[in-house]
Amino acid sequence: MASLADRTPRLRATPLLVLVVATAALYLAREVLIPLALAILFGFLLAPAARRFEGLRLGRVASTLIVVTLFVGLLGTIGWVAGKQVVSLVGKLPEYRVNISNKLRALHSQPTGNLGKAAQALKEMEKEAAAKADETAQKPAPQKPAPQKPAVDLPTTPFELIGMLGASALALLATAVGVIVITALILLQRDDLRERLMRLVGQGQIHLTTQAMEDAAQRVTRYLLMQLVVNIFYGLPLGVALYFIGIPNALLWGLLATILRFIPYLGASIAAALPITLALAISDGWELVAWTAGIIAILEFTVAYVIEPWLYSGSTGLSPIAIVLSALFWTWLWGPIGLLLATPLTVCVAVAGRHIPQLGFLNIILGVEPVLPVEVRFYQRLVALEYDEALDVVDEYARERGLPALYEQVLLPALVLAKRDRQRDALDENRQRFVFDSLQRIVEELDGNGREKNNQGQTTISAKEPALSRAAPPLCIVPAHDDADYIAGLMLARLLAPEHFETLLLPRDILASEMIERVAEAGCGAVVISAVPPSAAANASYLAKRLRSRFTQQKIVVALWNASGNLERINGRLRAAGADEVVTRLPEAVERARLVAPPARASMER
Repeated sequence: MASLADRTPRLRATPLLVLVVATAALYLAREVLIPLALAILFGFLLAPAARRFEGLRLGRVASTLIVVTLFVGLLGTIGWVAGKQVVSLVGKLPEYRVNISNKLRALHSQPTGNLGKAAQALKEMEKEAAAKADETAQKPAPQKPAPQKPAVDLPTTPFELIGMLGASALALLATAVGVIVITALILLQRDDLRERLMRLVGQGQIHLTTQAMEDAAQRVTRYLLMQLVVNIFYGLPLGVALYFIGIPNALLWGLLATILRFIPYLGASIAAALPITLALAISDGWELVAWTAGIIAILEFTVAYVIEPWLYSGSTGLSPIAIVLSALFWTWLWGPIGLLLATPLTVCVAVAGRHIPQLGFLNIILGVEPVLPVEVRFYQRLVALEYDEALDVVDEYARERGLPALYEQVLLPALVLAKRDRQRDALDENRQRFVFDSLQRIVEELDGNGREKNNQGQTTISAKEPALSRAAPPLCIVPAHDDADYIAGLMLARLLAPEHFETLLLPRDILASEMIERVAEAGCGAVVISAVPPSAAANASYLAKRLRSRFTQQKIVVALWNASGNLERINGRLRAAGADEVVTRLPEAVERARLVAPPARASMER
């Protein structure tokens, strides 16, 4: 029977094998899958409109026919108008050759200054020498005039233009009809298709499949609609502005910009380059080029920093690098159509990884959500010796959740991780010191709003201050063994209100006997033993036993921060050692401390 170690490489190879097989299938079946992917994409886009018509009691068939007819009519109109504009532009291209030649000569104009004059003189001398050599050379025999190339007929209709580009109008028409028919069938039978997919996945996974399909549909539909709105906000003003500054075929450039911006990254660059190139070709000077470039720059800035942040309140769930990599992958796989479909297809892949555990690695690779818990991310920054980055993590968390949640959910778990790594010798001496020093500094200097401050807000007092000078016996917080226990105790001291409780946090670098003497000198009314796992119960039990043998009346509370395991057995062991209470979380410790420690106001009244 194979052991777990023998099976592990095979388990790890399974996702890679799935990716290879899926990629090969996508490539080999691209002639069928590309129209199907386009139809599914249009189905996502048109489904909300179809539901609205169905809500008017028109029926599913009538609603589907209306939506598909309107959609095909809109695409056909846009395509025909764009084709006519392109045909008109192609007919004018010969007129622009003179301006292009003049621009190129201007870019290679004669240099000025003494060096420029010297260079020009050398060129003239070379021309004179070449002319004399031609005169002395034997004249070549007369040659027959080269046959003139027949004039190329320029296209007059969009269909002729398609033929000139080498594309088959009949093949394009067949593909378009196939996409439209599949889209209509998807809209008509979307409930049946969903049920069949659920049956294929398994009836025991109905909830999971439903969530995945709804998530994918919402994300893709939101992406397409928001991208359409953004592109219209870009293409419409661009076409109007280009018309008023005198760029020919301004409607074409507005339509192309609206369509091309669906292509990630590359589309916006192409949409900007085309009108700038045309301005360069038709103008005698550079003023029109500058106007065109300026308009595009203003529109790009407005869309990128005003419209997109306003509209993209919900993300597609993909990281920026995932969008770039997906564009490269799908372009390599399916060509230009793959580039157009890259983002919607990758959204569906990421959703599958989010909801299907076996494909969870896809969400890790493609998703935008943090893949590590916040406490692990914070601890990783400390291990990497990146204090500022670690501080950014706790700043953000403290601003959103507050200081108690930061201590409980981030800093205490990070302390546990650091102490475990130290006991396993996973950290070298320098990193150990940096991690624990940084944790202590953050606890001492971070205020409740997530900002660093000076050390003036500490709630601890010196152990050497005489007890008689205080209004009430202080609450003593005693670290069980090391600096991790001390830092956890410092968090508790920060959370206790200094106007009601006087807290005394004893140092960590003294022997147990000296610590007991300091507790006696301070006249502590109650003692909290701070202990961070691992080995927390053993260290706290030893100290509780020593304290109970000396102090029979004081309350002793043991705080086993984030402890796990058999807590009932640990609780019994600590109570047998002399503890009155055992807590595991900061809120519990604060509550118990307020119950066992006498408040300062009550002491003054006595």
